[in-house]
Amino acid sequence: MIPTSSVPLLNGIATLNSGLPLQFAVPQNTSFSFGGGQRPDATGADARMDNPTLQKWFDTSAFALPAPYTFGNLGRVHPTLRSDRIENIDFSVFKNFRIRERFTLQFRAESFNLTNTPVFNPPNTTVGDANFGVVTSQANRPRQTQLALKILF
Repeated sequence: MIPTSSVPLLNGIATLNSGLPLQFAVPQNTSFSFGGGQRPDATGADARMDNPTLQKWFDTSAFALPAPYTFGNLGRVHPTLRSDRIENIDFSVFKNFRIRERFTLQFRAESFNLTNTPVFNPPNTTVGDANFGVVTSQANRPRQTQLALKILF
């Protein structure tokens, strides 16, 4: 049975995420090993920035290409660098109107990414690449709103 209360139904989904750890790579494996991949070297400097921008997400000078025949000293993921955080709210309102005994009209208003907050893809993490440390794209869509009428019988 479809509720026909005069009170609108409200729904919401909030997604909050601090971002995933960044994985770094090198453009060419010069370790000449069969199996394990090569990772860059960390210079020991802190790669975090107080105010990261899309053009410089982290301090690129904190990384270097490893010497040939070595694996590099950086772990699988960087311990302190993360991709962009996710802050997303999806929201909807439903309202049912009884037209006749058997007919109900339902109005829906739905909004995805209600606050229109951009979430950016991870930056380029290949040491030595021209776009190293640069964010080049957005991961989510801008706000989308849809309205609908539905007849239920």
